[in-house]
Amino acid sequence: MKKRTLIGLLFVTLLVSMAGCATNSPTYHKYIMRGQILEVDDNIAYLCIGSSDGASVGQELTVVKHGRMPTPARFSEPRYKREEIGKVKIVEIVDEHYAKANVLTGEVKVNYVVELRK
Repeated sequence: MKKRTLIGLLFVTLLVSMAGCATNSPTYHKYIMRGQILEVDDNIAYLCIGSSDGASVGQELTVVKHGRMPTPARFSEPRYKREEIGKVKIVEIVDEHYAKANVLTGEVKVNYVVELRK
């Protein structure tokens, strides 16, 4: 029983330490946060997309909302749907990770995603 508890404790410690580092890593930004809308205030959106992602001033990006669908009858059916909500236009590259954009159309909200097509 002690061995099982020790292994569980080590696993949890490893998991927590990895999670703490994940938010600072380039990999986390590239695959998890990339394109996420961080804040919206008076039709200005702050995006987690910057110069290192290929973003530039003047680009128009599609805003996408991902939503869960009712549980499908079969596992082969999609569980999530993708819905285009609006458009934003980048007005400032803040740095390599962030940009500021004007909301052009739609109801843009925090945690929606913009898609940058290279």
